Amino acid sequence: MGWSFKWLSSDDNGFNRDLGVAFTPEEVASGKALYNYTMQNPLATEREGVSVFFKDPDGNVFHTYSAYARGIDLVNTAYNYLDLVPKGRDENSPLDWIRHHDKYKD
Repeated sequence: MGWSFKWLSSDDNGFNRDLGVAFTPEEVASGKALYNYTMQNPLATEREGVSVFFKDPDGNVFHTYSAYARGIDLVNTAYNYLDLVPKGRDENSPLDWIRHHDKYKD
């Protein structure tokens, strides 16, 4: 997409699972997983979340903040714009409206 900054990925490692936003197919099938600090139906193998980290001068990394589900709305501009329109997000579940830029149907 022509981005000029370095992207890092948490794909193919346990990072998302460690932070409570990735779930096994078994957890999804059972409808039970720890998400947003409570046992609930995860709905999908990946859910939304945002975390903030701080690295001190000695190289120690601290996890200083996390938010999940509707807690991330303010940092996701798309949510704010969708909430302004008549049908809002027009969702049956929290993930209904999400589409990757290369997966829209013509």
